[in-house]
Amino acid sequence: MKPNNVFISHSSKDKLFADKLVKDLTKVGVPVWYDKFDIQLGDSIPGKINEGISNSKHFIIILSKNATNSKWVNEELNAALIKQINLTGTFIIPLLLEDCDVPPLLSHRAFADFRKDYKIGIDEILKFFGKDNEALNEIGDKILYPWPDFTLSDKQFVYLHSTRFDKFFRMSCDLSWTINQTIEYITSTLNLPWSKELPEFGMRWSFSYGLIYNQDSLSLSQKLSDSKIDVGAVLNLRINGTYEDLLENKSKDIWEEGVFYDIAPRMLNDSFLNDLENNVIRENRGILNQERLRVIANMCFKHV
Repeated sequence: MKPNNVFISHSSKDKLFADKLVKDLTKVGVPVWYDKFDIQLGDSIPGKINEGISNSKHFIIILSKNATNSKWVNEELNAALIKQINLTGTFIIPLLLEDCDVPPLLSHRAFADFRKDYKIGIDEILKFFGKDNEALNEIGDKILYPWPDFTLSDKQFVYLHSTRFDKFFRMSCDLSWTINQTIEYITSTLNLPWSKELPEFGMRWSFSYGLIYNQDSLSLSQKLSDSKIDVGAVLNLRINGTYEDLLENKSKDIWEEGVFYDIAPRMLNDSFLNDLENNVIRENRGILNQERLRVIANMCFKHV
């Protein structure tokens, strides 16, 4: 199945509105997954819906009294939320068709408001896609991922990238946070390590974090807003690392992003060479040049 960009979740009782929305999105080149087009006679409805959500980058939910009382819509929303939590890349875009009981997990989210004027609502959705495209053009050939913490309002957000885990996030935030608070939030949400032992390499790594905006390092005490960072700004998360050699019991500052360090090779003690376990460690390490150390350090972030 060819992946689609936008899954349209709606009540069948709102089909006329959904038809118009799908027509307007496809008119401007936004591909959609829509049950009217993507479920054929004889298909398994649950199976096709699950496939549609799995292959969609965005999940638009049309919120109305009909939708909030629909078992199907609620099941689709639950599947999309799980996908977002698991960092697999689904953006949930609430669309408010009328006043209704909004699901608690969406009540604090920014939504496209169609209650009074259809044009205002569709412009808000297209603006959402437009900001994402601008950020992707700035960062290069990357896949954009939603932020896994959906408990924080996404009315304020920035785009976040790091070469360490090489993912590009649309991160919810509060522009009144200091840079230090922002880093603490990022490391906590993504479970980024401050220190991590890699016994298979005989190393204990320590990391420090910083934020870069427009190629300038930001002071930890500055607020995001005071650093001229606005909604939709693109930030880089700088991660510097040092490691302690558990075989030599010496700490080595091996790299800083963008800076090359010459690393003098050191021979292991003869007693270690006779030890099978340490021979395995040596084989795992290979030649500890800058690139090899970078690869080993990045293993500490493979969970992201």
